[in-house]
Amino acid sequence: ACARSHNGSRGMTTSQDPFAAELGDLQGPTHWPSLLPDDARQAWADLRDWVEHLVDRFGLETRAVPPCWYQHNTVVEALSALRDHERISFAPSASPTAAVDWFRALREIEHRLTDAGARTQCSVNEHRPDPPRTWQTDQAHWDTFVEADICDREQQVIHEDLMGR
Repeated sequence: ACARSHNGSRGMTTSQDPFAAELGDLQGPTHWPSLLPDDARQAWADLRDWVEHLVDRFGLETRAVPPCWYQHNTVVEALSALRDHERISFAPSASPTAAVDWFRALREIEHRLTDAGARTQCSVNEHRPDPPRTWQTDQAHWDTFVEADICDREQQVIHEDLMGR
């Protein structure tokens, strides 16, 4: 029994602050590659709710957040980072300027999302997979680079030891 907002979408159907649950137990950002299976289902559900709410709140275009957003790692991790940024930016202990910082982050992430969408060309009606990497690391050059880097670091440590640091 919510009134429609000025853009015709339904308002929230709960009297609870949508961020209160998430702000209750602030933890570090979500690192999707290391998320354990037992935590993944809830993490996906929480992120979906937040993304859909974000798209509705700010009218983000399909070219920024396509319906298949969850199938693109770049989009998932960018939206997750933005969500984590918002959670801390609006925490009771946040700086008075944190909201402006969050809006800057929104602008930057929206640009990154639009770039990602341009690469895949996903639309409302069609999902396209991320393009594959087009280059291979030259193992010989890699090995030479790493060895030179390690040697330089060892020389720096020796130099600092000799200088008494």
